[in-house]
Amino acid sequence: MSNLSSTTAHIDIQRPEYWTLQLALAPKEVQYTLFDIDEENSLISGSLPLDLSGGSYLKAVENAIYDNPVLLNDYRQVRVLVQSQHFMILPAEFSDELDAQDAFEAMYADAEGDFALCTLPRCGVNIGYEVPKGVLGFLRRTFNMPPIVHHLYPLMEHFKLQDERRTGACLHLNLREEGIDILIIRDRELVMANSFPCTVTADAIYYTLNAWQNFGLDATKNELFVTGSKALRDATIPTLRKYINYVMPSIFPAAALRIGQDAVKAPLSLILLALCE
Repeated sequence: MSNLSSTTAHIDIQRPEYWTLQLALAPKEVQYTLFDIDEENSLISGSLPLDLSGGSYLKAVENAIYDNPVLLNDYRQVRVLVQSQHFMILPAEFSDELDAQDAFEAMYADAEGDFALCTLPRCGVNIGYEVPKGVLGFLRRTFNMPPIVHHLYPLMEHFKLQDERRTGACLHLNLREEGIDILIIRDRELVMANSFPCTVTADAIYYTLNAWQNFGLDATKNELFVTGSKALRDATIPTLRKYINYVMPSIFPAAALRIGQDAVKAPLSLILLALCE
């Protein structure tokens, strides 16, 4: 039972206590996946547009979730991912939330949202990030204190594990409609992770080549792997290949296809988050 939809009206979960709900809060929509990890091809995926006409992101998120009561079932687990461009990567020593918040506020003194912190065990770092005002409290009340992570979390944890057997350096470029994510792993260590808002292909290529050069990657020896929709990959890979010898689409994780045959069409961040379980 694999579905991709912009409405939840067709969804009927008979035994929610066996299912996992994952939500991704993006600027203009709430993406979701539902799956039973023990049932092959159970993935249900879709997105719900946010009505921001009232000017309140919190209210828009509340309405999107309350208007789709299937999201409020008593699931085995709920996990939430938040897209945020106000973030910083912190060393493992900043595991105390108050210390991490002090560091974050020193960098983003004008931040108006709430502070959140997530720990990345494989990468050995933390991410401090801003969440729109009131959203954290709403999520914690509605879903009984679910794990809430930054949108870079699943990418960093997944590719760090994937590259454990790789020598040398490689760059991972994730293309989204509203921005890009760049990770660099050298000799099994994460050395760079960043996210840039951009909607123009030329900007995505610029940020990628700039990161490649700044971290001293070799255009003849090192590798660049690209994730994202086929249209976005087709728009960027040919130009990147003019400057870097080895530029390839990333191999989609086979384990994800067990969850659902349409996993390749679902939001990559949520698919990789499921594999981080």
